[in-house]
Amino acid sequence: MSKRIRQKLGRYNLRRRLRGKVLLSKVTSFSCYQQNHQEKTCTTARKFIRNNNIQPPCVITVLKISGSEEKFFLSNHGLFSYKYAIENHKLFSPEIASAAS
Repeated sequence: MSKRIRQKLGRYNLRRRLRGKVLLSKVTSFSCYQQNHQEKTCTTARKFIRNNNIQPPCVITVLKISGSEEKFFLSNHGLFSYKYAIENHKLFSPEIASAAS
């Protein structure tokens, strides 16, 4: 693959991710704290959703004990990594558009 083609693909991916971030910024967001090291961050997010009766679509930020954070996107289809939701935002755009209006 030539350098020019790689550059075009790189620009396309950046634009696609930017569109995804803009789309996901329109939904509500929540944050929670991880209680212990034995529990995974997705388990913490699922418990937070269940305990607070949170409805999709939304973004959940889990603040880890180590100080870092991990984000998840709650959809009608399940819980997804924020990065996956950004890169594949076209899958979730009808759901987010109906919730944003």
